Amino acid sequence: MGIMFGFLIFIGTISTAVLFGLAMHGHWTDKEDSASFWKPVFVLLTVSGILMINRALIIEGATINEAFLILWVMVSIGMFISMASSRFYNLKYKQKGKFSKISRNGFIIGFILFLLFAFTLPGTNVEEDAAAKVESESVQTAKEISEANEADSEVEKQAEKEQLTVEKEKEDAAVQKKAEEEQAQADKEKQEKVERETKEQQEKEEKLAAEKAAKERAEKEKQAQKEKEEEEKLSSQMDGLTAVELYRVVDGDTVHVIDSDNNLLKLRLLLIDTPETVHPNKPVEPFGPEASARMTELMNNADILHIEYDEGEQTDHYGRHLVYLYADGESVHEVLLEEGLARVGYIYEQQRYLVEFREKEQYAKDNQLGIWSIPGYVNETGEGFNSETEEEAVVETVPETNLNQSSDAGSGASYNFANCTELRTEFPDGVASDHPAYQSKMDGDKDNWACES
Repeated sequence: MGIMFGFLIFIGTISTAVLFGLAMHGHWTDKEDSASFWKPVFVLLTVSGILMINRALIIEGATINEAFLILWVMVSIGMFISMASSRFYNLKYKQKGKFSKISRNGFIIGFILFLLFAFTLPGTNVEEDAAAKVESESVQTAKEISEANEADSEVEKQAEKEQLTVEKEKEDAAVQKKAEEEQAQADKEKQEKVERETKEQQEKEEKLAAEKAAKERAEKEKQAQKEKEEEEKLSSQMDGLTAVELYRVVDGDTVHVIDSDNNLLKLRLLLIDTPETVHPNKPVEPFGPEASARMTELMNNADILHIEYDEGEQTDHYGRHLVYLYADGESVHEVLLEEGLARVGYIYEQQRYLVEFREKEQYAKDNQLGIWSIPGYVNETGEGFNSETEEEAVVETVPETNLNQSSDAGSGASYNFANCTELRTEFPDGVASDHPAYQSKMDGDKDNWACES
């Protein structure tokens, strides 16, 4: 209730001050409608006074004297503002009496409020003094009775105090016990949660371990199966193959190996031709060194080498073994063809893998790899490359039987070469010990092959 009265009084006071300011301003500026503000000012001032008096009558601790004092202060402030305005107006416009009526009315209302304030001061009313005296006597009597009662009830208060102490101790004990039980329950639930999580984690780890073990077993079985299949595949591929060891690489399509009986075999790879690097009558041809280097790499990196013979003649007229060569089961022919380091060539009766070799050659040709990257380099209408003459190609492809027949018939062919340089002009890769041109003095390493490159 006190808050409500205070709020209403505050609103009334502020509104009165605002309207009083507007009325003063209108009076100063000689506005015709300024007179309309004065009635609301008096009304709000009256309402504020009534609210203050009601608050003094209803709210304990508030007095009418305070209400009149506040109203007197408000009216006095308004009167002084009016007197100041009158003074400023006279000085500015040299006119008197502009605010004298407002000041006079303010003085009259302020004087009345002051009288009311003075009349309601404490001690100015006889009846109030008598009432106060009676009240004082009543208070004294009540105090004496209270003191007597206090003496009689001291024991009861002490007992009540002790009873309250006991009850409080019991209550505290109950609260403490309840808290301990709740804490114990929380600890138990926490422990159960930890154990449950630990068990779930263990089960998860066991499951993962089992899955990992199963996966590893499956991988091992798969790997074993794969190795077995590879072994079976390699075994099937190795049927009809002969294991050999590398002796030396001559060029991209000629290799010397040693067989299981420690015999030196000079190999000429079937169905492929690589650019020359060691021909005595030709310069080193493009991609010849690359082909030789790639052959050397394949041979040196292989754990095992195999050779395979095709149908027909197993050696050429130079005594070289006509074979297919494998490095760790991989066809060396196909590697060189696919990388553009060799071409398919010298196709005779041995044609077992001709189709496969053509496919690898076509791949390199389509992608312009190696020898196919040089336009016109490969002699596609014949054998060899553009640096090779027809006469040299014919010499290499002359059947061995024709040479023997010419020698046996005494056609006059001379094989008395003074040194290896002269011999290589006719036989670039040298000659075997059973060849008519063979001379032991030209076989420096005594491997039954004279003037090998």
